Amino acid sequence: MSDEAAAHYAPALEQLALGRRFLRRELGGCGTPRVAWQIDPFGHSRQLAAIFAQMGYDGLFVGRVDHQDKETRERLREMELLWRASGNLPPPAADIFTGGT
Repeated sequence: MSDEAAAHYAPALEQLALGRRFLRRELGGCGTPRVAWQIDPFGHSRQLAAIFAQMGYDGLFVGRVDHQDKETRERLREMELLWRASGNLPPPAADIFTGGT
């Protein structure tokens, strides 16, 4: 996973494509990822969420959520959401199920 805070989207796409090619080569068709996990980024970019949705991912799980936001979402049972990651693309082109960890 690229550094979302510093990378332009082109290197992020290149890294995602490289990883998918590796998985396809090593595992065949069953190696195609359907869910993304951002374990420890400094923030979450809507552009990358939109890219995951357009690549056919079914879900995205994010770590490093602000502790106050996480406590509130846990209390309200709102740790999961449908992220509309683009204001320009019509739904559901950039929509992705998202959950906090």
